[in-house]
Parts: sequence; C-alpha cells; structure tokens
Amino acid sequence: MLKRILRKGVRLINHWLYEDNPGAVRDAPVVYPWINAVLLKTLRESSLMRPAYLWEALHGAHLAKTLGLPAVSLIEFGVAGGNGLVALDLIAQRIERIFGIQAQVYGFDTGAGLPAPQDLRDCPNLFAGGDYPMDVAKLRSRLTRADLILGKIDETLPAFMAKSAFAPVAFISVDVDLYSSAKHALHLLGGEAKMLLPRIHCYFDDITGFTYTPYNGERLAIEEFNQEHPSRKISPIFGARHYVPKPFANEGWVDKLFMAHIFDHELYGRPDGLGRIPRADLVGKQ
Repeated sequence: MLKRILRKGVRLINHWLYEDNPGAVRDAPVVYPWINAVLLKTLRESSLMRPAYLWEALHGAHLAKTLGLPAVSLIEFGVAGGNGLVALDLIAQRIERIFGIQAQVYGFDTGAGLPAPQDLRDCPNLFAGGDYPMDVAKLRSRLTRADLILGKIDETLPAFMAKSAFAPVAFISVDVDLYSSAKHALHLLGGEAKMLLPRIHCYFDDITGFTYTPYNGERLAIEEFNQEHPSRKISPIFGARHYVPKPFANEGWVDKLFMAHIFDHELYGRPDGLGRIPRADLVGKQ
C-alpha cells in the first residue's frame, strides 16, 4: 500500500514538473523532460501544431542555440494543403520566443499535386500524378513567414541551395510520397556542411504500413542516400517512444522520427547539451 502511494506521489510530481510547469524543470538530468514540458505547453496554446514537427524542431533549435548559432531553417518537402507548413510557421514563432534565435521556414511543392510516378519504386499502386493538389492563394493567405517554393524539387532545390541564403537547416519533413521526389529532396542533406546543423532532425511521413519497404518509396531514398554518402547518414531515432511525452508514446508518428548525422561537419563533436537541462542563459521566455 505504501509503495502504491509513493508511486502515485512521484507521478503527480513528475506531471507538475514536466507537463504543467516547464520553468521548474531546471534540475532534470537530461534535456528531454524540459523539451517535452515545452511541447505540451505549446500544444495547449494552439490546436494547429503538429507534435512530431514541434518535438523535432525544438530539439533542433536547442542544438543550434547550444552551438551558438543565431538562426535555423525548418523545411517541409511536400506541402499539399498546407497544414504542415502553417504548423511550422507557428513553431518558428515559438522557437524565436523560447530560444531567442531566428527561425526561417520553407515549403517545397509543385503546387499542382504529385508528379506522375516514374516507375514501380514510386509506388504507383498508391499514388497517381495530380494527387494532393494545392490551393496556392488560400495557403499563402494563411502563412505569416514561410517561403513557399513552387515547382519540381529537382529544379527548385538546386537553385535554392546555390543561393545559400538560408540559415543552417535544423529540421526537415519529407512528405513527398514518391521515391523519386524523396531522392531529390535528400539532395539537401548532401550539400555543404555550412548549410546544415551537424545533426538534423528528420520526419519521413510515408514509411509505415501500406506497401512500403526498404526497396521503394521514401525508405529506398534513405537507403540509397546512406550508401552514396560515406560521411552523411540518416538513421531512425532509436527508442524515441521512451523519450517523447507519454501521451504520444504509442502514436504512429513516433516511428517516423529520424536524424541525419553530418559526420564531416566541423561542429559534429562539439558538446550539444543534450545530456543536461538547458542553462538559463540558453533559453528565453517560454
């Protein structure tokens, strides 16, 4: 009986510390509880947030702040109706308020739906050209800061990278459905190290269920990227469901959390603060 009472007491204390009072989590041994507390508080403020995007973007912003970088980029490949890009817009505002760094947002899409599948690796059994079209004018009216870049990714992304006018990338979402489009999107992670954080949080939407395998779709694009880049690797975040907030531990998006490791980045080995709570001088108002 006493053990049950003590366990319940610990749960109540943890709930207060990590969910209802982010500012009180200064003595936590690692940064995850603090990030989770901020995430839960932020989700209560807006129903438009996406927890997967928010969790990874917060971790990316924390890394950038710890490394002393003044700004980050958050990028979505495959915008479609635009709810994800709107969420990134809002997340960028929270990042600036919490961490005191600038957050830029970019969305890549054809604007006219999916390109036609090129071969069987594009899962033509699931997708057809023109799926998921965009109402461009309506979406633009919902955005406050995001830059919507329209056209085929294999054309628009190289031009975007050539300008190199964006902050280091902290987070990408790949929701392009097709193997060929995902292959083009991952070209970003093979770019100059200065364009990237040393570790980049990645969300891959179309990798679970249906007929996805390591031999088609976005999973195949990941496999080939890892084969083609000896110093750049994309890996799942192993055991992620033990680190996200408990209300989300069994949700499907947890299996879609990945991290790109830029091993040839000059800051890769710099301590990133992940094993300790952020110092007061590293964060702003929550």
